[in-house]
Amino acid sequence: MDGVGDLPLFPDMRALALGDRSAVAEVLAQPPRQQSELTFTNLFMWRDAYQLQLSEVDGALAIFSWRADPEDSFLFPLLGGSANAQAVRRCLDHLATSGHAAAMARATEADLQRLGITDAEFVIESDRDNWDYVYLIDDLIHLAGNRYHRKRNHVEQFRSQYRFEYRRLTRDLVPACQELQDKWCDEKHCDLVATLRAEARAVKDVLENLEVIGVTGGCIEIDGRIEAFALGELLNPETVVIHIEKANAAFHGLYQMINQQFLEHEWSQIRYVNREQDLGVDGLRRAKESYLPDHMVEKFTVKLR
Repeated sequence: MDGVGDLPLFPDMRALALGDRSAVAEVLAQPPRQQSELTFTNLFMWRDAYQLQLSEVDGALAIFSWRADPEDSFLFPLLGGSANAQAVRRCLDHLATSGHAAAMARATEADLQRLGITDAEFVIESDRDNWDYVYLIDDLIHLAGNRYHRKRNHVEQFRSQYRFEYRRLTRDLVPACQELQDKWCDEKHCDLVATLRAEARAVKDVLENLEVIGVTGGCIEIDGRIEAFALGELLNPETVVIHIEKANAAFHGLYQMINQQFLEHEWSQIRYVNREQDLGVDGLRRAKESYLPDHMVEKFTVKLR
């Protein structure tokens, strides 16, 4: 197939590895993706949690979440110029006969059109919990007008109370960011919550492979200590995606500040920022809606009829 080499032919599979970065990223860029999941960084950092497996099916790249709980398994939208509905059906049939959930998930409208997926052959369902929130970066930098009054107040209060410095995340700051992540996990009892344990592992993997992956990071330092950091990268030529944002909650307004500072210092020339989905969590949905998204990236789940 074009792009990713050294792949087993379907139905054989192998685990996603760091060495796949260059080739997978090339396939992901053709054409540019809109959904937050389809960057190599996102796939790599969640590879263990989702048990990601790669295979070549009819010349296309198939990325499976082949999980221990078969009901949680799924296929990402097939990638590559030869990907089509027939190949999708082959993958879903294999999931079904293997006792796994037969679903292609996180597909956009553009993916459905590209693959030739229609409701005449498949069951297509909108997946609201995984829609991405996309904002105008200029709005989140300047927080102008009455609609951002509360957000602007948080930022101004932070500025008035603390002396801080924004710093780009470099290798020498990684230990301090990991220390903050560990402290955050201690407070949230990550060891008792499977999703938080998985996130902690994901953050560690990105921090340890910062240069290899090519993700951009930014930090806020207060009194000589890193108290917030963010990690993001270009999703497509006009959109940056924010993968991780962590802050010490003891500093009021710090989450709003790292959000604003990271965009201002690293991404001010880009039009949009994708801040991923809310996963159906009420508090997270309210928080994301409060920043007034410019638009949403609707995603669909595709199943066999």
